[in-house]
Amino acid sequence: MSFDKCRADKIVRRQFGKQLPQSIIEKAFKNKDILINGVRAKASTQISENDKITYSKFFTQIASNFAEQNSNKVIQNDLINNFKNMIIFEDKNFIIINKPAGLATQLGTDTHISIDVIAKAYCDSAKLVHRIDKETSGIVVLAKNLPTARCVLHQFKENKISKKYLAIVSNKNLKHSGKIDIPIKKIANSVIIDKSGKHAITIYKELQKFCNNTSLVEITPKTGRTHQIRVHMKYIGCPILGDKKYGGRQYNHMCLHAYTITLHDINNKIINIKAQPPLYFQQ
Repeated sequence: MSFDKCRADKIVRRQFGKQLPQSIIEKAFKNKDILINGVRAKASTQISENDKITYSKFFTQIASNFAEQNSNKVIQNDLINNFKNMIIFEDKNFIIINKPAGLATQLGTDTHISIDVIAKAYCDSAKLVHRIDKETSGIVVLAKNLPTARCVLHQFKENKISKKYLAIVSNKNLKHSGKIDIPIKKIANSVIIDKSGKHAITIYKELQKFCNNTSLVEITPKTGRTHQIRVHMKYIGCPILGDKKYGGRQYNHMCLHAYTITLHDINNKIINIKAQPPLYFQQ
């Protein structure tokens, strides 16, 4: 079979299976887990028969796990039904869900099921347009078509999407409201406060005090950095309840919930969605 003038992602699918999500392939290229002729490339790179594609052990394991799941029909009807129950908004362009804590948005080394995988079983064209942490509950947006995906990704890039979170935090040092404007930097699997890091702004407002020295706060991230809310709340001495990575008090869940989102569709129609928080937010 000739590979002349063929996209690299198509070659990857020929080797690992056509059901492998595009998000996994693109992330692998971005992270240099897939190289072409030993150098970084894109999923859209045009390659020929003389080009050599190499895969990291990490990507090979993820792709193999995914292939095994599909061959063994791990994605059963009950998983799809559970996904349907998560849906809080759906039209011809979007699927918006209220994700439970503990369910990853994308596959990883120790993740065998995720939103992007289940969503593909529900709607073959579904594409994640953003992600939240595995232990964070709340709104996740999927696009049903490429124009919508591009539209939403552009809005995220231009900071034109408004998001609010709810969190339960330690209130020992908590002011009623505040603005946290300090750069953060990703190092390995964690994020730290660092002046050489990326610009990050978080605004918060206390909504309710609880009797166990915690408070319910509404948080508005003005930038969308990895772990931004969690790191910023730790920085002001008010870590999120149950956040093991960033010093939160021990709890059965991490109490961070993606509560509202406002964006527009390809026809410039405003979509404003609210996702009710889990029961464990009712202290």
